[in-house]
Amino acid sequence: MVDIITGVTLAARVAFFIASYRGYKAESKKEDDRAVRNWIMESINGLRNHAVNLMETGYRNDDDNLEREAKVMIDNLDLFKNEVNLAATGEVQSFWNKKSSPDFDNLIEFDVKVVEEIEKINKIMAELEIEINSNGENKMRLLGESKAGITSARNHFIQRMQFIKGVN
Repeated sequence: MVDIITGVTLAARVAFFIASYRGYKAESKKEDDRAVRNWIMESINGLRNHAVNLMETGYRNDDDNLEREAKVMIDNLDLFKNEVNLAATGEVQSFWNKKSSPDFDNLIEFDVKVVEEIEKINKIMAELEIEINSNGENKMRLLGESKAGITSARNHFIQRMQFIKGVN
């Protein structure tokens, strides 16, 4: 009973961000995967916009460090976006034809990690932009948290795709 409640809670945490998400119910497995990947792509575009704003601010203010760090974030976000683009649902047909709930419960856990990490990065990067524009003292900490968050979200996504490919 605890597993069912946890699974519902995890799926609800993803559905908070992705309205069409159903937790890989029988009729929505591929659609849920596609919805997660589409949401990630759209979110990466938003994060990339934050990073471009930071890079432009660094350029305008002759802040080479900020400009360089923002460029690193942009490069990592571009790599992340490429990985999401390459993660095609069709390559793992046998996974989507599975009926066992534990596999999909595990996939929901990966979805939660990726989605919540991306949302956390979005908030940090918005705060970072404000901090930089107000010449605040927390900009280096927030810059480090942003970069670490991008790496973490990307790693969670890679683990998600390895899980899908590994469960056949």
